[in-house]
Amino acid sequence: MAIKNAVPSDRTALPRHIDTLLQIRTGMVQIAAIKNLEDSGIYKTPKSTPVKVGLLGCEGDERQYPPHQSSDNALLQYDSRHYLKWKSELPAKSHFFVPGAFGENLVTEKMSEEDVCIGDVMKIGKDLVVQVTKPRAPCYKLDMKFETKDISARCRELYRTGWLYRMLTPGSLMAGDEITLIERMNPEWTVRRVQDIMWKDLKNENAMKELVAVPELGVEIKEIISKRLAKFERMRSSKQADASKWKYYRLSKRKQETPRIAKFVFEADTPDENPIPAPSGSHIRLKIGNDGRLTRAYSIVSGDSNCFTLGIALDEASRGGSKFLHHEAIPGYTSLPFNKIKSDFPIIKDAKKHILIAGGIGITAFILMADELLAQGADFHLHYAIRSSEDIAFRKLLAKIPKQHITFADASQSKRLDIPNILKSAKEDKDTHLYICGPNRLLSAVTSTAQALSIPSSQIHYEAFTASTTGDPFTVELSESKKKVEVKEEQTLLDVLREVGLDVPSSCEVGNCGSCKVSYSAGRVEHRGTGLLEGEKGGMMLSCVSRGVGGITVDL
Repeated sequence: MAIKNAVPSDRTALPRHIDTLLQIRTGMVQIAAIKNLEDSGIYKTPKSTPVKVGLLGCEGDERQYPPHQSSDNALLQYDSRHYLKWKSELPAKSHFFVPGAFGENLVTEKMSEEDVCIGDVMKIGKDLVVQVTKPRAPCYKLDMKFETKDISARCRELYRTGWLYRMLTPGSLMAGDEITLIERMNPEWTVRRVQDIMWKDLKNENAMKELVAVPELGVEIKEIISKRLAKFERMRSSKQADASKWKYYRLSKRKQETPRIAKFVFEADTPDENPIPAPSGSHIRLKIGNDGRLTRAYSIVSGDSNCFTLGIALDEASRGGSKFLHHEAIPGYTSLPFNKIKSDFPIIKDAKKHILIAGGIGITAFILMADELLAQGADFHLHYAIRSSEDIAFRKLLAKIPKQHITFADASQSKRLDIPNILKSAKEDKDTHLYICGPNRLLSAVTSTAQALSIPSSQIHYEAFTASTTGDPFTVELSESKKKVEVKEEQTLLDVLREVGLDVPSSCEVGNCGSCKVSYSAGRVEHRGTGLLEGEKGGMMLSCVSRGVGGITVDL
């Protein structure tokens, strides 16, 4: 879908004055600033004196949500003309809609989502230079602030989200500063068009491929679009898959490595004549259960296509995967179907230095990788976070790694990963690459720190214990029509609801904003993401990430 640019794309007309700064607004996070005890940094006040602006934003300005504390979110601007429309559409709430109410830092008179493009470089005042990164992703806190349950959905539907900037040249701002457009790199990608791809034109794969290739696009949206493209590819691969790709392996050995982690050795029932060694960063999928409905993926510690070793931690909340393997699988008897060995977590060949960060069972992803890096004589270091020394799995294999290449962060000895210090070399050298495998809190800590340090996403590679949106299949009954639909392991509830024609809004699609929440009235839900209050979890779920267990009924 092409959106006409209100601002001409003729580069010969640049630089060009396009607007004047009416207000510069800042504000600190207020504790329980919003009803229902929500902390927020949305409340900002205009400043009458110059405000210093650095790489992460204005001096004296805060954001409550850590991923928003990144260089891609340094400044927020909102089209002031939207406020008159809100007042007209929601007269009972008109007192809320005054410039600055959406938490914007920059208030101007003319600029809008239709005439600002991703990558636009602007000079504001004497010395500050900024670049447009992405539309703002509206979240559930807007609904709470404006006391209107669907305000965040309306922002997306009506293209009234505002947009964000990164800082190219820090400086200072004050009311009255002129805004000059000095470079337009992507005239075809207005903020309005990106909004359309993000929230409406959800199956336009070609446009998504074009958008994700725009270098100036913000990391957060680039990751969302990349995940959508990967999902399209998975769906195609799933349709092309057939039973011949699954091969039976028998459990030959089992050994307890730590109180939680066991080693499992599987051997092919029908060995290959020419077995293929497992590459670094490889994993394998297996089916569990009588009907094969449970599918799990585990990193390969060592081996080849005829015989391989897995390290599996017993999950206290297991729904059948690790619980079955730890308590029911019998060496010499249990035979299970496995798919082909795959590597989606390879060593980056052009990197000059490699930083490996493992948490708990995440170490299984790095043993083959460390072996390969040692064989190459590469510059690398493995950081391994453990609860205590008794939680070190595969000690004999780790002992092969020279001490100068490995550091243990033992929580029982008050030694924790110093993530900012670990990531410092990646900030200083673009040829340093980061590899992370561990629990979600570790991934979040590393990625948010990397964003804060302006480390490009191209230098960050990770493998989670479980995919954040995939999992066991489940059945959903739609309460109004009594229709039942199946959510497959690689699908989200959001995907399926849209496929059956329901217009469910979404924004971030990673469980943070709360825009896609739906109510459910029966069944058990595995809640994921952060976009729900604890009190909402008894009857609401985030359709982009959360999953039903067995079967649920949603109120649609």
